Amino acid sequence: MKRVLIIRFSSIGDIVLCSPVLRNLKQQFPQIQIDILTKSNFVSVWKDNPHIHRILKWDDKRDTQAWKSTSYDLILDLHNNLRSFRVKCLRWDVPNMSMSKENLKKMALVLTKMPFFASTPISERYNGLLEKVGIKCDNNGLDFYGLESLPPDFNLSQPYHVIALGGSYETKQVPTKKYVEFLSTEGSEIPFVLIGGKGEIESAAAIQMAFPGKTIDLTGKLSLGQSAQLVKECRVLVSGDTGMAHIGAALGKPILWIWGSTTPQLGMMSPKKPNQGELISMEVLGLGCRPCSKLGHHKCPKKHFKCMDHNPGLWRENLEKLSASALG
Repeated sequence: MKRVLIIRFSSIGDIVLCSPVLRNLKQQFPQIQIDILTKSNFVSVWKDNPHIHRILKWDDKRDTQAWKSTSYDLILDLHNNLRSFRVKCLRWDVPNMSMSKENLKKMALVLTKMPFFASTPISERYNGLLEKVGIKCDNNGLDFYGLESLPPDFNLSQPYHVIALGGSYETKQVPTKKYVEFLSTEGSEIPFVLIGGKGEIESAAAIQMAFPGKTIDLTGKLSLGQSAQLVKECRVLVSGDTGMAHIGAALGKPILWIWGSTTPQLGMMSPKKPNQGELISMEVLGLGCRPCSKLGHHKCPKKHFKCMDHNPGLWRENLEKLSASALG
């Protein structure tokens, strides 16, 4: 193969989960040119990846003409929705392969809550897709190349942990009060740096007000690449099911991964890098309503949000384990 088009429109975590596909393609075919078709909002997640020849934007007319006219040997559809189906129809002349979304299994898991219907991890589904074209996968975890230098006025010489606030859906977001409870039980001298977008500024302010000497609020002040650089240099990342959790896994960081309405059984857990970065999942088990959807909800359907009724004391214990593992 000389030229491949890979389709993945969004979002941050899903794009990071695609990174082994590019790496393994390039290892098997060093001269291959890989074009990416994505949304403009997510170009920054792909940037600086050395395996990419061109990043084409779905909503750019010039880029649209490029993917319509370029001669490709294969289209790999890693999004598999109506939009990507349209691309494949328009490029009917190019062989294509699509990632299985296993939506029926996910639907059955949501409806029955039975582990029998647990979805195959998406990283394994990507590997299976490559193996169909004779590419042996290296199982070396995820990659992230979009690191950016931190602002010159940011100087934290001592060790620190990072708390990544936010989430794509409210039922995946760790409530502010839970982080306050967690920090009230956490007795080490290591500070916590709070990161997130502008939507997390209010939550971060409430946390910092409760623990002014223990937290550093950088929400809304950093780019994605700068936040990733901050995570790369931290000791432990604490996060809900967010894109930053996947970036942390790609950087080989120890992660305390806090789950709400979704579960690892839906297949979206990041693979661990070999001999790097332990991942500990924190879940509220035994709930008859969890998972309540494959993606999350903007509000708890039951209005009790028990899936985030965690014991922060257990978070602290596991943070200590992860912190010790980071020191070797």
